[in-house]
Amino acid sequence: MALFFRRGKKDDKAQADALFTKGRWAEALAAYEKVLGKEPGNLAVLRRVADLRAKLGRTREAAEAYRELADRYAQGGFLMQAIAAYKILERCDPGAEDVGARLAELYAQRGITRPEGTRDRPLPKIPLFSDLDPEAFRKVLQKTVPRNLTMGEVLFRQGDPGDSIFVVTQGVVRVEREGTVLAELGEGTFLGEAAFFSHQPRNADVVAVTPAELLEIRRRDMEELIDRHPGVADALHAFYRERVLDGVLAASEVFRGLPPDARKELARRFEVVRVDGGDDVVREGEDDRAVYVVKRGRFRVWTVPPGRTEPLELATLGPGDLFGEVALVSQTPRTATVTAEEEGEVLRAGAEVLEPVLGRHPEVRRALERLRDERARSTVARVLGKR
Repeated sequence: MALFFRRGKKDDKAQADALFTKGRWAEALAAYEKVLGKEPGNLAVLRRVADLRAKLGRTREAAEAYRELADRYAQGGFLMQAIAAYKILERCDPGAEDVGARLAELYAQRGITRPEGTRDRPLPKIPLFSDLDPEAFRKVLQKTVPRNLTMGEVLFRQGDPGDSIFVVTQGVVRVEREGTVLAELGEGTFLGEAAFFSHQPRNADVVAVTPAELLEIRRRDMEELIDRHPGVADALHAFYRERVLDGVLAASEVFRGLPPDARKELARRFEVVRVDGGDDVVREGEDDRAVYVVKRGRFRVWTVPPGRTEPLELATLGPGDLFGEVALVSQTPRTATVTAEEEGEVLRAGAEVLEPVLGRHPEVRRALERLRDERARSTVARVLGKR
């Protein structure tokens, strides 16, 4: 007796994938459209349909699919994937600005919840983008650049200029340094922000593990927008606090003991201070109860020991370094001067921010006291060694 099997959804998808692998684009498109008819919520198949329509020159139909894809991703809480679809849609339909406006409506400062009347969960807050007002959101969206990597292709290498932030929207990339794998990053992950904000070279290589798509946010574009949209600067500072400063505090011997929520809240309380080369951030003898973290630039720590007229160099500080803890913990005037060697930025948290933290978390005060004592011993040794 002959047996007959009904081909299921998995078989249809497998057949479409096989046709795609063989480069039989028209047949693959028809097969994927059939799968999509049965699984209208399958966004991976919808993306493949959109790509194949574009490849076959069916531009209008491709634009329709990319438009639907962008809206589906956005409604599902996947903003970066929605932006990636929107950037492709722009190539098919340069007049598709309404999609960008829709993304701004959903995700900009005033739109982090779904439209009134829906019962679904709120849309997630997306780093950087959710801190922009709708107009600035659209401008940043226009400046975002799509990047495509083949498997094994290098995005950047250690030592390259750190002038862009990237977001993975599809695929996986690997972060490695001198042959050691540090991390593998997938969809929705930001990378490159530490070098972007510190103006330092990249400290690792990033290589595509699979074919990957990313969005690039370039420093020169953001600097251009800041002049016309001050809110972009505020959003970048908020992004720095959330993505970079929190990591600096987590790695700090002083603040690493804080619970994550308390550490993130503290990071949000630091204020940005811009300095020019030659400016003193703090001066020896001043009564200033604040702790500072270097965001970018290089800073010289120096003092004039008793009985001497020439300054004594104590240290050079760079991005991520912390200073100012001695005066805070000891409640005494500054014991050294910190001078900017070049234009840069530091983040400052005053006593009014830190004292409540020290009160709730005595382990942080003890860590600050240990750091104060270590630096005091180092300073004494330097002074005695110069006599």
